[in-house]
Amino acid sequence: MPVHPASYEDAARKAGVSSTVHLGVRPVRVKRIVGSAGKARHIGPDFLPLGTGGSAGRNFRDILTAMKNGANFPPISVYQLGSRYFVIDGHTRVAAAKELGIDFLDADVIEALPRKEGRINLTYYARREFTRQTGLEGIRLTAPWRYHLLVHHIEGYRLYLERSLDREISLPEAAQIWYRSQYQPTVAEIRRRKLPSTNEGRTAGDIYTDILRAWAEEQGLSVSLREMLDRYDQSARGRQGKITRAKRAVSDLVDASLPSGITSMRKPGMGKIVDEEVEAELKALEETDALE
Repeated sequence: MPVHPASYEDAARKAGVSSTVHLGVRPVRVKRIVGSAGKARHIGPDFLPLGTGGSAGRNFRDILTAMKNGANFPPISVYQLGSRYFVIDGHTRVAAAKELGIDFLDADVIEALPRKEGRINLTYYARREFTRQTGLEGIRLTAPWRYHLLVHHIEGYRLYLERSLDREISLPEAAQIWYRSQYQPTVAEIRRRKLPSTNEGRTAGDIYTDILRAWAEEQGLSVSLREMLDRYDQSARGRQGKITRAKRAVSDLVDASLPSGITSMRKPGMGKIVDEEVEAELKALEETDALE
């Protein structure tokens, strides 16, 4: 039985889409293009027509070669439903981009708005509001409360900056500074240590908010975020099995023995972290869909 990409019609029906908004042309991450509008049953997982041959096969090869050589193409058109995209027009260009491992394609985006109920939909609206308030678009969390907590945390950071700099700071300005100086380094460390979530989270951003929640619950405790991360790490180690703890201990010893000029092999770059966040979030969405 052939495997197909996700169907927009099925996803829209499940999400209770009631209206759409035209967002215009913008870059979209190819990994988030997971399905098709109108053609899902007629194409394979590679986004090519089933049994591709003849003119369709030649067209794909021509586009693949041109894309590999840096040719410019018109934007594809897609529906955006939550954090996933469904192709309306441009299936062959998507197939070529996936084949070549291209990260982004320009797309004319139509946002499909789901009903405001259910964890996935409520998380989507929480993310939408978080982006509106802060201007940050790259933070992937899997529950509404995590976005609410993060806004509260960034607001506290904004007040700290105002006191430190003795001037007014907008929330978007504070969010940009916080993202570069606090969030990115902490998420990189979370990934390096492979910390688990204590509240059914899936992304490194989820674990960041787990740490913030634990930090907030430590009444009267004056510690830094890094110290709280260390406390969280120690607590997580205590819940792990002996083999996992032994592997981490050996890895820590290897890192500690490296000369200061050599970076740990376990330390991921931000590009890899973003890819891992995307994959973790999409996997969580797939598992939730399977349960519903």
